[in-house]
This record gives sequence, C-alpha cells and structure tokens, in this order.
Amino acid sequence: MQDLAAPLFGVPGPSRGLTLLRSETEEAPTRRPVVICVGSGKGGTGKSVLTSNLAVHLSASGLRVLAVDADLGLANLHLLLGMQPQRTVMEVIETGATLDEVAETGPVGVRLAAGGSGRPDMADLHPGRIGRLVAAMDAAGDSAEVVLVDTGAGIGRATTSFLYAFGEIVIVTTPDLTAMTDGYAVIKNVAHNNRTARIFVVVNRAASALEGLETFARIERVSRRFLGRPLSYLGHVLNDSRVTASVASRIPILLNQPAATASACLRGVGRSLFLEIERRRAGAATGFGAGPAADVGAGAETRPAADISSPDARHPRHQRGPECA
Repeated sequence: MQDLAAPLFGVPGPSRGLTLLRSETEEAPTRRPVVICVGSGKGGTGKSVLTSNLAVHLSASGLRVLAVDADLGLANLHLLLGMQPQRTVMEVIETGATLDEVAETGPVGVRLAAGGSGRPDMADLHPGRIGRLVAAMDAAGDSAEVVLVDTGAGIGRATTSFLYAFGEIVIVTTPDLTAMTDGYAVIKNVAHNNRTARIFVVVNRAASALEGLETFARIERVSRRFLGRPLSYLGHVLNDSRVTASVASRIPILLNQPAATASACLRGVGRSLFLEIERRRAGAATGFGAGPAADVGAGAETRPAADISSPDARHPRHQRGPECA
C-alpha cells in the first residue's frame, strides 16, 4: 500500500500489453453480449453516476445497451436515469424471467433491469441464486449488444460473483488514497480469481488530467509489481459541482448539462470504452481474441464513436460541449 502513496518519479508509463480476454481456441456464442462490470473499492466514488452516463453514451452511439443494477439491496441506478421501474432483477432470480422481460426503457433508449432497494434479503443471496442472474446476463445477447453491470462497492460475495464471472472489469476510483487502496484491493481479488479478465480504470473527481493519469499510474505500478497484471486507462472525469445538480434532477449530466466539464470527460471515457467494445466484438465475430490492446484515454487520438451530438447517432441531436482537458 505504501507504493500507492509513493512519489510518481520513476513510474513506468501506461502498459501496452493486455492479456487476451479468452483463449483463441475457445468458441464464442454467436449472440453473446459484451458484459462490462463496473465496480469500486469503496462507496462514494461515483460508480453509479459513471455507469448511468456510459449507458446513455453507448446507446446514443448506436449500441443496444442493457444496464443491470446489481448493487443488490441498495439499488439506485433507476434514480440516476429518472425512472420508476415496476419490475426488478429479483424476478430473474426467483422466477427465471429473462432480463429483457423485466427491463424497462429509459433515456436515449437505454434498457434498465432495476435492482431492489432497501431489501436485506437481496443483499446476501445464496451463490446459486446469484448464479441465475449471472447466467441471465450472459444470455442477453438477443436483446442487447452490451450489458453494463453496476455492481456494489467492495469485495462482498454479491459483488465478486459478478466480477469473477465476466471478462471486462471497470474499476472506478478517485485520487483519494483510501479510494485508491480499496480499488487496488478489488483489482487484487479479480486478478487472483479471474485471470483472463481485462481490468480498466477510470479516475473520477480528478483535479486535472495530470492528476488522473498519476492516480492511474500509481495503481498500475503496484498491480504490475505485486500481481504481474497490467491495467488499462479509460480516462478521467474532472471534479464538477454540476454532477451533484444532475443527480438531484434525476437526469444524466450528459443530457441535461452537455456543456459541463464532467460531460466532456464522460464523452472521452465513453469513446474509449466504445472502441474497446468494438475490439471485443470484432474478436468474437472472427472466433479469435481482439489481440493486445493499447491503452486508451480521454485524450487518445483514435477514431471516436458517434457522440450524443452526432448527426449520425440514431437518437435526437444534443448540444456538444467542449473536450475534457
């Protein structure tokens, strides 16, 4: 843990080599979605805010997106999307319903399978019951190209069941040392129990782009040294008081404050994630892994996905704000 607080001098730059998501000889189901689990080491890092806005961005970019609130017992993704769902993932667990059957349509076409809020019985489910929800996510390819899973914070059983089951993991941290330390604890558990997973990092509430990159570099240095596991940087989101206002209004900040600083950063993170999804889908379509992926960030010079403001997006045009600095 001392290395997380150590000076950055001498720290190697972001890694270039990532392990393949799956073995090249393993066949991929033709209708399997890309499942991305979003987690964090501690609460309050902005994980659910990030998930809701990424769902909006990816949907506006032309992907069929299913967001699943897997913070069982303390679900709040529906609030951030301004929805009042009538059904929850508990029906999937108890009755065998599909995620598409319980999901409802929200902003920009995002489909949400809501979780239960304030239900202690959902917070400590038997692994076999959680397994039903995991299987339903993996089988959602007929209705969704991408499944975004908003997991609970920490390393409890209800959270790690999802982090260990899927190959794309996004860890959200802030520059705060406790958030970095707890985030690394999650990465450590994933590295030991899900060896083929690709682990991405987003730094939220950064004071600057440099602070975001330095925060990632510290975590990645420790991961490489003690776990032998390179990480990939999706980007940063600058600290912006307008995020709090958007949460209070129950509208994702990308929609009600597109010119906000945080919105510009979220678009950058969204574009980076879109490119990773396209690489993953291209690899699955050919029956081979997408190959080692170079790290990407909010400022990477890459072909961007369609933006919410893009005239080519399948959804209504929105004002585009400035780029994240």
